[in-house]
Amino acid sequence: MGADHVVNVRNEDAVEAVRRITGGKGLDYVLECSGAPDAINQAARMVSRGGRICLAAFPHEPTLVDIAYIVRNNIYLYGIRGEGKSATHRAEAFMSQKRFDATKIHTHTFGLHDLPTALRYARERVDDAIKVVVTARNAEMARAAAE
Repeated sequence: MGADHVVNVRNEDAVEAVRRITGGKGLDYVLECSGAPDAINQAARMVSRGGRICLAAFPHEPTLVDIAYIVRNNIYLYGIRGEGKSATHRAEAFMSQKRFDATKIHTHTFGLHDLPTALRYARERVDDAIKVVVTARNAEMARAAAE
């Protein structure tokens, strides 16, 4: 998708990789989308002093955060949610302007009748699922045929 660097966290420590890639400076901005227990603390150690962290995921449990480190380094935290009418309109505008190609992340589509399978794909990342879409079209066609 145009990244300058890719870090596989299964093979190397993400914070160390970011520090190495940036020559120790750190990043200006981190978008945290995993919700992993230590992700906020890792993101804080990735950003430069005065950097920004956008939290776009929900941890499953309460998380310990090193607030002292965040305050000492003047790090800004932002929490966002990506659903809702305004987010949908912004996403559609990006796609219609060809500023974002959603086909790069849309990996699977299921009919409503396959909802359990769709949820399993999304939850377990079956076949490297990223964005799983459930459409009601098949359900509507089945209902129309039954009438």
